[in-house]
Amino acid sequence: MRHVSSIALMLAVGAAFTLHAAPPAASSRSGAEPILDHCLVSVLKEAKVPAREGGVLMNLLVREGDTISAGEVIAKIDDSQPQFERRKAKAEHEQAVAKASSDVDVRFAVASELVAAAEYEKAQLANDKLNGSVTAVELDRLELNERKAELQIEQAELERKMTALASDSKAVEVEAAENAIQRRTITAPLDGTVVQVFPHEGEWMQPGDPLARVVQTDRLRVEGYVDSSRWDPETVRDRPVTVAVQFADNRTESFTGRIVFTSPIVDSGGDYRVWAEVENRRIADTKQWLLRAGQSATMTIHANQAPLPPVTR
Repeated sequence: MRHVSSIALMLAVGAAFTLHAAPPAASSRSGAEPILDHCLVSVLKEAKVPAREGGVLMNLLVREGDTISAGEVIAKIDDSQPQFERRKAKAEHEQAVAKASSDVDVRFAVASELVAAAEYEKAQLANDKLNGSVTAVELDRLELNERKAELQIEQAELERKMTALASDSKAVEVEAAENAIQRRTITAPLDGTVVQVFPHEGEWMQPGDPLARVVQTDRLRVEGYVDSSRWDPETVRDRPVTVAVQFADNRTESFTGRIVFTSPIVDSGGDYRVWAEVENRRIADTKQWLLRAGQSATMTIHANQAPLPPVTR
């Protein structure tokens, strides 16, 4: 009996030691932060810049590797025809404006009506003084001339209005020609780096043909997967992140950003996808960017910090 009691005492002590010695499991409640390995760095924005109008590529102003800004002119397509059309439309517009601004025809019609009215009134007074001095036919003719002069005033005013409308129409033609010229000037849609140029100067471009591929380089996407059994989306959404990337000389560089997307879908392994926007930076004393799409990274999500305010776009 004494031997059995000793064994029971030893088991009880061992169980108590095991309970006190076991470390707590890591969780979001214990202050741990998600650390995502093997994250993929990828392009956040890119564009294949198209030709919007057909024609000969006259000027190609960029090369692969060039850093460009949004709105910067990167190529020009032959615009000689719309240039001629703009000159013609502009001349016709100026002519219509000058004609619409002139009231000579209206003033002439008014003066003619006054003369016709005076002739009719004079003949009518003469006939009143001496009946039959002016024949009825002549009076009718003079009255008709007065009425005709009144209608000529209305006609002159109507023609002036029509000329003003024609002037507006010519102004639209000028705008259309200028738009045709502008559509043959190809500009960069975003800040970034030219990674591919498709045509050469002198080639014929069809509408929609790609001219260059531009990728955003100042901000990149870093994508990884979070264990859904440990961290809910609300604990990582909009949180700041630190991204670590190892380079060829075994040095590690860190970049900052924020989580901007948490997937509503959990995959079969129990993880859900997230990605962050990360600020890139240039290599010292160069125009080259340090972080590049295609690199592998480790991303730490600072889940214990407060969410960042929404991004305005």
